[in-house]
Amino acid sequence: IYKLVYKLWMMLGMRSVGVVREVLLLVVVLLFTCLEHNVEAQVSRQPNIVFILADDLGYGDISMYPNPSTTRIYTPNLSKLASEGMTFVDAYAGYSISAPSRYTLMTGYHTGHHDVLSKSPLLQNNSTTVAEILKKAGYTTAAIGKWGLDGNYDFPQAPGDGFPTKQGFDYYFGQSDETQCYNYYPSFMFNNTKNMTISDNVDASDFSCGFDHVNCNWSGDIWASEAVNYVQSQANNQNANNSAPPFFLYLALTAPHAGAVGTATESGVPVPRVHKGPYGNETWPTVEVDFATAVYEVDALVGKVVNAIDAGHIDKNTLILFASANGAHNEGGHNYLFFNSSGFLNGYKRSIHDGGHRSAFIARWRGTVAANVTSWQQFAFYDFLPTAAELAGVDPKLLPNNIDGHSIAKTLINGTETQPKFIYHEFDGCFDPVCVLHPKLDCKFGQNIRMGNWSGVCVGPSYPCNGKAPGYMFLYDMSIDEGQTNDISLNYPDIVSELLTIMKQQYNKKWAVPR
Repeated sequence: IYKLVYKLWMMLGMRSVGVVREVLLLVVVLLFTCLEHNVEAQVSRQPNIVFILADDLGYGDISMYPNPSTTRIYTPNLSKLASEGMTFVDAYAGYSISAPSRYTLMTGYHTGHHDVLSKSPLLQNNSTTVAEILKKAGYTTAAIGKWGLDGNYDFPQAPGDGFPTKQGFDYYFGQSDETQCYNYYPSFMFNNTKNMTISDNVDASDFSCGFDHVNCNWSGDIWASEAVNYVQSQANNQNANNSAPPFFLYLALTAPHAGAVGTATESGVPVPRVHKGPYGNETWPTVEVDFATAVYEVDALVGKVVNAIDAGHIDKNTLILFASANGAHNEGGHNYLFFNSSGFLNGYKRSIHDGGHRSAFIARWRGTVAANVTSWQQFAFYDFLPTAAELAGVDPKLLPNNIDGHSIAKTLINGTETQPKFIYHEFDGCFDPVCVLHPKLDCKFGQNIRMGNWSGVCVGPSYPCNGKAPGYMFLYDMSIDEGQTNDISLNYPDIVSELLTIMKQQYNKKWAVPR
């Protein structure tokens, strides 16, 4: 702009100041008009969308995110992905445990608008998922890995209404049951709707799998291989046929969630190749060596999928997203403080403070998403559906009724940050640091509202969370207190009242009704 204005100034002469001002105004208007058209043009290209989801990965477990610990876990592939794209520092999962968080990712609703703790499958035959929305735009869709939204599958059986292929996915390969995914070496998986035996994992145990589990097949390796094959197939199809449809791939990993070998107990983090990895010779507790290796292995699997996208020459038309289903875990003998897995955040998995549900979030789309950029755009998992829909050119009228999410497509395209009015979270039976520090508090229920730089955290015995004893309402200024350590609720009663009103309004389990 400056160069253009300078040239105009020289051409028109100093005496033509008024003319130059008018031309400058015209240039600025045209610039923003072109920018807006550029956004629309790029959105209309219908990018492939690949969403890779880890489980129980802490905000501070990835090496490019802030962490006061001097003992960091090496994640070179995620660091490279971030350097080639956009790193979000104010992104949130949908819940502070796995399955409800995945529900928000698939549906565009936050958990205040659905009974996410129901024993029935979280997705029903009248649910609308992001996969179904993208199929309306001509996408082919695939889900690989951990699903967790269709009830329990302790043994091979027929899938229910919440199964991926009944929720908009053309193809599914993985473990549908939430709990059975904790078995890192399962004896069966679903190949679409058919049960497939993993012969190397039949009667798997630490003894039968051998040193570093070399005799068995880790679910993460199986899923990564399947994802790479899927990407290669889609790339070949698109390179051979200009009219080939775009694809949506959802790859959900179990690691570094606690797990076991041959059972669904949470007794460690039994990934393979521990002694061949970078931490095999460390003198840390065994479970922490395993945990660090699990994070390293997740990073390696991400690298394999990204490399397949790049090698297939579809990187300039593929949006890659990476996140974690919730905050750092403190299970299976692992101590989340060992690596300061929550970074500077307060709390961990199941906490209603940010350590329970703030997520690392990285986006790469070569040539479209700016490289090596940090974004403070606030984002929650329920924003993914409207974002994907806008990028795919879906008519907003086709989105689910009363959707909670808002699109961040323009943030991805040109860095424009349009913050939501608020981000909502809740948790029943929260395990929160404030409840440890204040044992008189009754923490059976918790709600969290992020509104701009304000963060309100309310705990209490039940809904409504009114901030009164035996509960309490905490207020934090996130611009100066990201760790949520300084409660200033007594100083801002009007803000507290506003946040409590929003919390009451957002807890409505009958909200997410189908059209």
